Amino acid sequence: MEKILVLNSIEDNLHYAIIENNKLVELFSDEEKKLTGNIYLGRVEKVVNALDAIFVNIGEKKNGFLRIKDIPEKYYDYFSVKEIKEGSKILIQVKKDPTGTKGPQLTANISIAGRYLVVFPFSNVNGVSKKIESEDERQRLYKIANEISNNNGFGVVIRTAAEGLNEKYIYSEAITLKEKLDDLLSNFKRKRKIQILYTEESLIDYILRERLTKEVTQVITNNIKHIEVIRKYLKIFPKRPKIEIIDGDSFEYTNVNKYFKELIKRTITLPSGGEIIIDKTEALTVIDVNSKHFTKGLNQQETAFKTNYEAVEEIFRQLRLRNIGGIVIIDFIDMNSEENKNKILEKVNEEIKKDKSKIEIFGFTKLGLLELSRKRTIKSFFENYVSTCPVCGGSGFIQSPRFLLKEIFAKIENAPKEAKEVIIKLHPYMKNYIDKSELKKRKDLNYHIHFTHTDPKTFEITWKI
Repeated sequence: MEKILVLNSIEDNLHYAIIENNKLVELFSDEEKKLTGNIYLGRVEKVVNALDAIFVNIGEKKNGFLRIKDIPEKYYDYFSVKEIKEGSKILIQVKKDPTGTKGPQLTANISIAGRYLVVFPFSNVNGVSKKIESEDERQRLYKIANEISNNNGFGVVIRTAAEGLNEKYIYSEAITLKEKLDDLLSNFKRKRKIQILYTEESLIDYILRERLTKEVTQVITNNIKHIEVIRKYLKIFPKRPKIEIIDGDSFEYTNVNKYFKELIKRTITLPSGGEIIIDKTEALTVIDVNSKHFTKGLNQQETAFKTNYEAVEEIFRQLRLRNIGGIVIIDFIDMNSEENKNKILEKVNEEIKKDKSKIEIFGFTKLGLLELSRKRTIKSFFENYVSTCPVCGGSGFIQSPRFLLKEIFAKIENAPKEAKEVIIKLHPYMKNYIDKSELKKRKDLNYHIHFTHTDPKTFEITWKI
């Protein structure tokens, strides 16, 4: 499988995409601040016994939500406290970014992740990634995890990237993570004010740690500063991917930009003529599979199976691409054959292995619906780049102002050399978002902006020579 990691630096922002066999499967933008993984000294604002939960002030816009069950017993023992009281300080970590009206979800079972290990100071449980299937390799890594845990007094989970790795790299990382933990716990004990105590070193480090796997065959970037960091991560790769540095927009170069509009499509057509329809609500995501046009030469049950089987790959691609989290219900076309249902589940399990996020399959319901949950920790590119439609009043989606501005900036930067003036026609809802000074930074032209365009999804641009 060809797998390409694309890094795209635009001004002060970094985006990444993953392309597998010429298909875009992941897309991430750092324009929204990511809180997940950050560790804070927080202050308990309110203990709600009816919910078995605590609201914690971590210095962000909204208080975080912490379930009592997410405070390990070892936490109480370590800090010599019997209960968590209002007004007391607390060491917590964000496990899920705020979404909509909800604040960040928190845990006191904090962890620090490396490339090969995750360490938990308030846990004694050790483990090995479920994605490592070889029993011999699992036993080898369990032995390493137990030794590290016994020597340091914290829980250890071995990550997928450690599979087949020389143990010296794992032990070396354990020393680094232990030093970070010691600093963190020492700072928490000394300090009193609400503050962030730990965050990722940098976004590029996070991306390379989490996404530069041994399956990657090529890395493309438009920032020469990335090269040294990339090479650092590649030192232990048995087969190193090709690195390519380009001028200009990496997403344009790799055709990633052409997929942006796909992110807001409700209906996606399958190669055989079937389709999937994605509907997202506050509570869950529902995906409907339709055969639409039966394939010639097949009966109804054969068509149902073929369409469902084909839909599985696209559905799990869309879950990754849109970073859909929470409860997902898939309404496949009805199949009478248990054998065919099992084949669909086998295909589902095959696709799950490609996803870095944790997915739990609950199986088919009596109504033939497939239930699953997907863990998501950060905002999706979809959420960053769509807005509620001002025309339909929220029953559909359009590109957000940020998305349209991105397209306008790209047009301006590629303006004809002889252009002196430009006329831009936009929908009235863009009035509060466009700024001539921002346009002039891209190219020093005379700009005429008219809010007379009737379609909120598009714009018109005309050059005057």
